[in-house]
Amino acid sequence: EYLASATFLIAFGLASVLFIAVFNANDDNTVAGTEGEEGMNLFKEIANLPLVENTWYLFIGTSFFCFEGSITLLVPLQEAVYSQKDREQFPTVNKKVMWFTVAFYMIFATICWSSFGDSVQTALTASLPKGTLSTLVQFAYSVAVIFTFPLQAFPALEVVCHTNGAKTGSNKRKSERSNVLKRNMTATVIICFLGLIAVIATNYLGNVVSLLGSLVGIPIALIYPPLMHNKLVPNSSKMTRIMNVCLSVVGVFAAGAASYTTIISWNEGAEG
Repeated sequence: EYLASATFLIAFGLASVLFIAVFNANDDNTVAGTEGEEGMNLFKEIANLPLVENTWYLFIGTSFFCFEGSITLLVPLQEAVYSQKDREQFPTVNKKVMWFTVAFYMIFATICWSSFGDSVQTALTASLPKGTLSTLVQFAYSVAVIFTFPLQAFPALEVVCHTNGAKTGSNKRKSERSNVLKRNMTATVIICFLGLIAVIATNYLGNVVSLLGSLVGIPIALIYPPLMHNKLVPNSSKMTRIMNVCLSVVGVFAAGAASYTTIISWNEGAEG
């Protein structure tokens, strides 16, 4: 129920942002006029977008961060499909969904960037012009984050609790109570720590996202899978094993280069 509500709020936010970007853009970037003129102005802004920004390197880590969730959940999602027939269709469905997602990201980003111009920020809701609809969008996203944060934090929390011995599910009642208390304390500390990072890095959200994508997203996507494949499938062909190693090397280079450029140019990505 909470996830359904969050999904509706996110969909409402996306549609509203596109509406604002097309019909109610910043005065600095578009000129007020009829609906047709607004559309022509938007196309002109898109045509005049620069090919490369001076903070282009942030895109590397950010792009991997965007798809980090889909990468880690791919196998569990396929295993969760009940029937064998539907499971065989999963790769095709997943491929179509990923293509649609990438296309939507590109269209959405292009329209918003051309509309909001240099005032666009990493947190897009902070770029919206003042108004009732903008306030509703910001409120909707805030509620959606509250609903979805427990699900987002659950995998990491499970790993941490398993490491420090706070895993629940014990048959002993006394041990179960102790584990629940330890788990709650662990979750509280982690959330407070994340809140502290959010306050400190308020003006560096783009840098933080890029750094996370570089240090975590790229290894999950390019380094670990091929190495695990070589380990789990020892009978694979020599060419396959060589390609897996080469891909891992590319991943190591990409992670190091993206992380290095993000760190040394930290202040260039500052906002506010």
